[in-house]
Amino acid sequence: MQRLPSSPAALLAELVSRPSVSPAGLSSEPGKGEAAMAAWVAGYLRRLGAAVETPLMAPGRPCVVGVFEPAVRAQATVAFVPHLDTVAVEGMTVPPFELTRRGTRLHGRGACDTKGPMAAVLWALRRWTRSPAARKAPVRWILAATAGEEHGALGAQFLLQNGFRTDFAIALEPTRLRVVRGAKGILRAAIEVPGRAAHGSKPERGVNAVYRALPIAQALRDEVGPALAGLTHPVFGGATLNLGVMSGGTVANIVPASCRLELDIRLHPGCTADDAIALLRDAIRRQPAARLRIHRRGPAFLTDRGEPWARALRKVGCGWAVADWFCDANFFSDYGIPSVAFGPGDIRQAHTCDEFIEEAQLAAGQDAFFRYLSDPPAGAFLSRK
Repeated sequence: MQRLPSSPAALLAELVSRPSVSPAGLSSEPGKGEAAMAAWVAGYLRRLGAAVETPLMAPGRPCVVGVFEPAVRAQATVAFVPHLDTVAVEGMTVPPFELTRRGTRLHGRGACDTKGPMAAVLWALRRWTRSPAARKAPVRWILAATAGEEHGALGAQFLLQNGFRTDFAIALEPTRLRVVRGAKGILRAAIEVPGRAAHGSKPERGVNAVYRALPIAQALRDEVGPALAGLTHPVFGGATLNLGVMSGGTVANIVPASCRLELDIRLHPGCTADDAIALLRDAIRRQPAARLRIHRRGPAFLTDRGEPWARALRKVGCGWAVADWFCDANFFSDYGIPSVAFGPGDIRQAHTCDEFIEEAQLAAGQDAFFRYLSDPPAGAFLSRK
């Protein structure tokens, strides 16, 4: 039986010490990968009295669903949704899998995104289960830890596609305890432009794919980008386009046989993926050989500030916000579930070479979650049961 950590920082150290780089790059090694993280979290939740399941998204890639049933009939269900995985560790300047204290900062991969917020809610759940308030309110609390969030929110989609439902979802992200009630959507696309190879000394015998792609790149800059920016939303502003990669050719003395443009487009409720795709198709019509490939699409979301569970979270948090980044809340909202992102830590430290969370933020986060668990809003008991 695993020993419960003695403090929020010790709990975070346990999480950081289990490498869970997405997509399962370390999962085949004992004690590593999302499976090891899931096993530890599942064991912890069972010690607290939750009914726990670990549905498999893919071999070696479980999610964790821990359910705390109230002592009375549940009239509402609320889910905390952290993710088990992290980004890669190449280039880190601190030990990635050992929580390192430097002054007031706790360093390690995932310390900010999102093992820090998960440690805060796990500690709050421990306090709550030992408190007089535990399970007296008619609320079914769930911790649903997802796999694969860093690569397309795969775990959240898996759970939702397999019937997971809740009345309100809180994606655990480092928001400095602001209630992020909305976030932009995402469209990842590539434009592939073919050419014909030839020796570099006889370029007239080939078709240079890079030259073919240049008018498309110019159209992206001068036409598509401004058109997206012009599709504005009163909360999010304009949509955006970034041409992040333009690659073609192999060596200098061969005419490039192909060129690829990779795009990151951020959307909002007033600019859908279909709107952006239509603009991209217009841009490539001048080059009939070009092909548009869609690699990832995810919806924007915006939750009303009047939503009772969001208001209650705002009461224990530090204000409202919206975000440009994408998280599991986008997909929960797309399934008709009011959702927000919330947690301790600063998103500016996510994915960095010296990733950290301030210990004061970790403490404030667990306290906010404990108060939220202990005092649910009476007017929110309108569940699907």
